[in-house]
Amino acid sequence: MSALVRGVVVAASLCATTAAALACPLVAADGQALDGDNGVRLAWKLTDRPAILVSETFAVDIRTCPADTELIRVDALMPAHRHGMNYKPSIEATGPGHWRVRGLLWHMRGDWQLNFEIRHAGRIQTLRQAVELP
Repeated sequence: MSALVRGVVVAASLCATTAAALACPLVAADGQALDGDNGVRLAWKLTDRPAILVSETFAVDIRTCPADTELIRVDALMPAHRHGMNYKPSIEATGPGHWRVRGLLWHMRGDWQLNFEIRHAGRIQTLRQAVELP
């Protein structure tokens, strides 16, 4: 791929991300924001503590935009170790586009990947966030 084509692809990607952010504003108070396809955005933040601790359950608040996006599943895995969590968290809808996920537990230090499976307009997609647990 030529440098010009790569530049056009990167510019188009940035424009799509910027358009999604304008159509679906999530502010810093909403937490870590992730952009999906077709204007879908998701933000998550810890609710019950300032940091994730090894072998201690934690909860996250999630906000999705558009508000009719459905949070189907939240999971985490350690890609380098090829395993996930030992527990299945519970998901509770707390309002349109708002969710609380309880019972997440990361049993070891290292690089985790937090996965959010969502449904919007009949389409399922997974948004991912890398998180290091020191």
